[in-house]
Amino acid sequence: MMHTKLIDKTELAPRLFLLRFQKPEGYAHKPGQFARLGLEADGGEPIMRAYSIASAPNDPELEFLITCVPGGALSPRLVQLEPGSEILIDDAAEGSLLPSRIPGGRTLWLMATGSGLSPFLAMIRAGEIFEHWERVFLVLGTRTLADASAALQAARAARDAGRNLRLSLCISREKEGLPAEALAMRITEALTSGELERLAGEPFSPESSRVLLCGNPAFVAEARARFKALGIVSPRFGRPGQLVAENFW
Repeated sequence: MMHTKLIDKTELAPRLFLLRFQKPEGYAHKPGQFARLGLEADGGEPIMRAYSIASAPNDPELEFLITCVPGGALSPRLVQLEPGSEILIDDAAEGSLLPSRIPGGRTLWLMATGSGLSPFLAMIRAGEIFEHWERVFLVLGTRTLADASAALQAARAARDAGRNLRLSLCISREKEGLPAEALAMRITEALTSGELERLAGEPFSPESSRVLLCGNPAFVAEARARFKALGIVSPRFGRPGQLVAENFW
């Protein structure tokens, strides 16, 4: 376990923060992995929680999207920190939400809810996914448009860099004033209704589609069931698959 310092904090939306930390010397991660962050607790073990890394491996700092959970043991304390504050971080990143686990196909789907967007920001910034798939779709489900600000920024940056990324936002609690890339529905509704297949211009299939999911457990379970019915399943017992998922609370 190591110490690192907070460099900058940005409130992107109510309860949603982007925290930027110093990268410890020699620290390495792959896009899609997470790190455990923590703070000392009075008279006990440090409070540690896992957060997906939003920065690319070659970025000079470590970034995390963190949702402040009311009553949470750690997130309210993290988002109250000021630049210069020290936190704990595990020595090495972990996690298996890796695009390399699902090679093949021509279309990659990155589907997230809330701050489950973090690992996909790292993948988009690193850029390797655009070398392996003809088209990349980022689908984010949030309650409000303000909660999707990081995704909108990432999509603009990808377009400016000439990368083939298409963004679809699924906004569940607003219907007016949404941009063209936003749907006024839950992400699972867009999935089961066929709206996302219409967006891609092709049906989901084990041959052409590869899927990464990151979000709350209810979303992941519902999306998994939908894709399983289409023959899109996770690699298991040495058998190849087309889908990898990670729960993000």
